[in-house]
Amino acid sequence: MKKRKILVPMPRSRFLKVMCKNCGAENIVFDKASFPARCKVCGIQLVKPTGGKAEIINAEVPAELG
Repeated sequence: MKKRKILVPMPRSRFLKVMCKNCGAENIVFDKASFPARCKVCGIQLVKPTGGKAEIINAEVPAELG
């Protein structure tokens, strides 16, 4: 289907459930984050903003939300 024919466009961004490699805690981050996200338990940086899609460091992505 053409882009203009879609009545309700779907967003290209998603929320991600990431698991910290350091402590194993699960956090929810935005895949186009503009601010570095940190783990709520140990404080290590999980997401590095790059101007577009964020680079996921020190974390694994077990699931995508929405």
